[in-house]
Amino acid sequence: MFTKLAGVAGLLVSLAAAQASTTQRVIPTLSPQVDAAPSLTPTVYDPVAPNAQQCPGYTASNPQNTSSGFTADLTLAGAHCQAYGNDINDLTLEVQYQSKDRLNVKIYPKHITPENSTQYILPSSLVMQPEWDGKTTAGDSDLALTWTNEPTFQFKITRSSNGEELFSTYGHVIVYEDQFLELVTNMVENYNVYGLAENIHDWRLGNNYTQTFWATDSGNTVDGNVYGTFPWYQETRYTAGGNTTSHGVYGRNALGQEWLLRENNITYRTLGGSFDLYFLSGQNADGSSSALTTIQQFTQDCVGVPAMQQYWTFGFHQCRWGYENISVLQSVVAGYRGANIPLECMWNDIDIYDLYRDFINDPNTYPSPELQAFIASLHANGQHYVPIVDSNVYHPNPDNASDAYAPYERGAALGTFIRDPTTGDFYIGDNWPGFSVWADWLVQSSRDWWTSELARWYNDTSFDGIWIDLSEPSSFCVGSCGNGRLNENPVHPPFLLPNDPYQANYNYPEGLNVSNATEAASVTSAAASQASYLASHTLLPVPVTTTQGRTEPTPGVKNLNFPPYVLNAVQAGHSLLKGTVAPNATHNDAYNTTEYYMHNLFGYQISNATYQALLAVFPNKRPFTVGRSTFAGSGRFTAHWGGDNTSTWGSMFLSISQALTFMMSGLPMFGADTCGFSGNTDNDLCSRWMSLSAFFSFYRNHNVKATISQEAYRWSSVAEASRRAMSVRYSLLTYMYTLFYYAHTQGDTVMRALAWEFPNDASLAGTYTQFMLGPSLLITPVLVPNVESANGVFPGIGEGTNWYDWYTLQPVVAQAHENVTLSAPITHINVHVRGGAILPLQAPAYTTAETRANPYSLLVALDESGQASGSLYLDDGESLVQEATKLVQFSYTNNCLSTTINGTYHAAPPLANVTVAGAPSLPKGMSLTIAGQPCEVSKVALDYSGGVLYVSGIEPSTPGGAWEGEMRMEFSY
Repeated sequence: MFTKLAGVAGLLVSLAAAQASTTQRVIPTLSPQVDAAPSLTPTVYDPVAPNAQQCPGYTASNPQNTSSGFTADLTLAGAHCQAYGNDINDLTLEVQYQSKDRLNVKIYPKHITPENSTQYILPSSLVMQPEWDGKTTAGDSDLALTWTNEPTFQFKITRSSNGEELFSTYGHVIVYEDQFLELVTNMVENYNVYGLAENIHDWRLGNNYTQTFWATDSGNTVDGNVYGTFPWYQETRYTAGGNTTSHGVYGRNALGQEWLLRENNITYRTLGGSFDLYFLSGQNADGSSSALTTIQQFTQDCVGVPAMQQYWTFGFHQCRWGYENISVLQSVVAGYRGANIPLECMWNDIDIYDLYRDFINDPNTYPSPELQAFIASLHANGQHYVPIVDSNVYHPNPDNASDAYAPYERGAALGTFIRDPTTGDFYIGDNWPGFSVWADWLVQSSRDWWTSELARWYNDTSFDGIWIDLSEPSSFCVGSCGNGRLNENPVHPPFLLPNDPYQANYNYPEGLNVSNATEAASVTSAAASQASYLASHTLLPVPVTTTQGRTEPTPGVKNLNFPPYVLNAVQAGHSLLKGTVAPNATHNDAYNTTEYYMHNLFGYQISNATYQALLAVFPNKRPFTVGRSTFAGSGRFTAHWGGDNTSTWGSMFLSISQALTFMMSGLPMFGADTCGFSGNTDNDLCSRWMSLSAFFSFYRNHNVKATISQEAYRWSSVAEASRRAMSVRYSLLTYMYTLFYYAHTQGDTVMRALAWEFPNDASLAGTYTQFMLGPSLLITPVLVPNVESANGVFPGIGEGTNWYDWYTLQPVVAQAHENVTLSAPITHINVHVRGGAILPLQAPAYTTAETRANPYSLLVALDESGQASGSLYLDDGESLVQEATKLVQFSYTNNCLSTTINGTYHAAPPLANVTVAGAPSLPKGMSLTIAGQPCEVSKVALDYSGGVLYVSGIEPSTPGGAWEGEMRMEFSY
C-alpha cells in the first residue's frame, strides 16, 4: 500500500490520472498564492534610502570607573533622525576589560524594564555571555579603549603593546534606534577578513561583500543569507618582512542584521537589540598574535567549546530523501557491504513518516516492528541509525476524528506552541505534512514535551542520534495561513515535488558533455522536451505579488513584519515573511516576546532542546544531533551539515570555505552533502567528492528524490575512490578523535586553512583549494572536471618545513611558493604529511568499532632537524562523563622515540609497528623499554627503503595494550 502526497488544484489532467492510478487518496494542493508577500527593495540597493551616518550621534558624559572598566551615559547629540526606527535618547555605555585578551563594549538603552528587556538585551540564559574574570583591569589588558566627543562619541580599540588600531568608529556616528543600529569601523587597506558564517562565498570575504543574517530555508545560495548566524570575524594583517597580526570581533546580537564589507570600512547594522561587542586580541604569551589563538579565544571564552562527539560518528554515513521502504534500506546496506565500502550509519529522510508527520512511522512502508528489526541488524553489525525530525508539528483536522495526531494534542494541552498575535491561538503555517505549528522554546513545557516525544518514539525507533531539519524555522506560506482552514488538512505544499510529473531533474555536473557525451546528449534532449511542454502549460498558478515601498518609522510603534530597514534577504521579494514564521508571531513567556527577536535563535534552541532530550533517552551518553539552522554557540549542542547544496563542481569547491568558517566558529563537526543534494551527480564529480569529504569531520552522502541514485557503489570509479579515501580516513580515526579532544577542551580547529598554520606567508591569505586536517596533514583535492592532476603548494618549504607523500612516504621536492602539479587519477586524492608530525594509526576496517580494535602503529615524519612530536587521546568513545581517560604524548629526538602518558584508560590493542619517514639509514640496532623495563627485541624487524625505516614485530612487547607503560625506542647508528 502506497500513499503519495500529490496536488490536484491547477495540475494537468495527466497528473490527476497518474495519481488516481497510484494513490489511495488525493490531497489538495495549496494555492501558491498563500506564499505571496509584497516585494521589497533591500536598503543596500535602494538609491533613495536614508543615510544613517547623517544622524546626530551621541555625546558621552558622566564617566564612572568600575573594578573592570568604566561606564558612561550617552545622550542623543541632536534632533531625532528616525532613519530606520525611533531614536532612543538615552543610552548606557559599559566598557569591561573582561580578561587579558578580551575587551567588551556594551551600548544599550538607559531605561529598560522587564517588559522590554528581551527586545534589547540578549539573555545569557539563552546565549552564553562572556563575563569578567574578576581580576583584569585596563592596566593588565592586551587591549585599550580610547574615546572622544569630538564631534560626537567615537571610540577605538588598540593594542596596548604597540598602539596597533584594531577597530575604530572615528569619523562616524553611532546610530541607535528601536529597530535599527549602525556602527562603522575603519579598516586598513586591502584587509583580510574571514568568518561571518554561514555563507557560501570565498574563504577571504573581500571588501565588496554584504553578509546578511536572517536564517532561511534557501538552499546553498551563493553570497546570500542561508541557515546560520555567527556574527563574528577574524582579521589578519600581513607586514612585509615581519610577523602577521590577528584579532577578532564578535557582535553578540541575534536579530536580523547585515555586515557591509566595503573598501575602507565595515558597517555593522542590526534590526534592533543592543551593541554587545567583544574584541579579541589574538595575542600569545610572547606578545605575537595569530588567527588560531584568536579562534581559540572566541570559542573558549565567547561561545563555548564544542561538544565531544561519539567515536562512531566519524565513520561514513549514507542517506537519501527517496528511500521508499525498509527493503530499500536493506538493499543499500547490502550494496555497501558487497562493494566492501565501509558504512557506519544509515539515515532516513522524511520518507520514514506517515504523511510526513514527526514521530509517526509510516505503517505501510516503515512499520515499527520491521524497522526495529532493521535497526537491530545494524546494531548487531556495529552500525548505527539516525532519522530526521522536522521542526514543524502537524496540526490535525478538527473535523476529522481519523486525523488525530497525538504529539500535537499533547503539546497543545501544554500550550507549548508559538501563537498568532491576531487571534491569540496557535500560529499555523505550512510545511511538508500540511498546516503546522512550532514549539516555543522559551517555555520549559515545550522542552519537556519535546523530550517526552523523542523518548516515546525511541520505543518504536531505536535511533542513535537525531537529525533536525527545517529549523530556520521553515514555513511554506506567508503568515498564519492555516487560520480558518484547518478543515482542509492535510494539504500539499504550494509547489510541485521533485518527483511530480514534468518535474524531472535534468541538471548534471559541468563537464558531463566531455566525460559522457552520449548521456549528456540524452539529458539535453529530455530537458528541452520538458522545458517546451512547461512553456505552454501551467501546472500551478503563478502567485500575484505587490510591491511595497519602505515603511516610515512611527513614534511609539514598531513595524515587525516590515521594518523600515530592509535586509537583503535571499527569499524572493526580500520580505521577512517569506519562508518562515512571521516576525510578529508571539511566544508564551511572561512578556510575549515576538519572533522578530528570536528568529535567528530557533535552530539554536531546538538543537539545545534535542541535546537535552537525548541525554534523557541515553543518560551519560554524548548526544549526537545534526542541525541545519545554527547560531554562535551551537557547537556545544550539535553538528551541522551544509544544507541543500547542488551536484556541481562549484558547490563542492565552496564546501571547503564553508567548512573553514565553521571550524573557526566553534562548530567543527561539519560536512557537506557529499556528491550533492539537488540535481544529478556523475561518476567524475562523485568520485572526487567522496574523496574530498573523507577529510571533513562529518562524512555523509545525501541526495534528493527524483534524481539518480548516488550511493558510492553505483559506479566502479566512485567505489574505488571511496575505498581508497576511507582507508586513509579510518586509519586516521585516532588522529581525528584527538583533534576533537583538543577542540572540545581548548577550542582548537580540526580542518584548518593553510594561512592559519603558516601565518607569515601572505600568498596563502585567500587559499582554500587546499586545506589541512589538524596541523599535520595537507589535503589537495581535485576540484574541476575531467582532469587527472591537481595543483597545490607546499607551505613552509625553504623555511624549515618538509612534506611527505602519505602513500609512498617519499619527500616532496618543490620550491618555495611553487604551484606543483600532482598526479591525481580519478580514484586518488593527494594527502601529504608534514615533517615533524607523529601520527597514531590503526589498520582500517569496515566499521569504526572494528578499526578501533586493531593494533596501533605510529607514523613518524621527521622534520629537517630529525625531530617529530604528536599526541593521542583515548577514552571509551561515548560517555559524557568519563570514568577514565588517557593522553599519550609522543616525541622523537636524537634517534629516540619516547612516550609520556597521563591517565588510566585501558586500550587493549598492542603496538604493531613504527614507521619513520626521513630516516637517514638503516640503524645498526635498537633498544626498547616499556614502563622502565627492557624488552626483548631479537624478533623485532628493522627494514629500510627509500629513506623510510620500518620497525615491525613489536606486539609481543605490548601484549597488555600499546599505551600501558611509557615507551622508549632508541636507534643506534
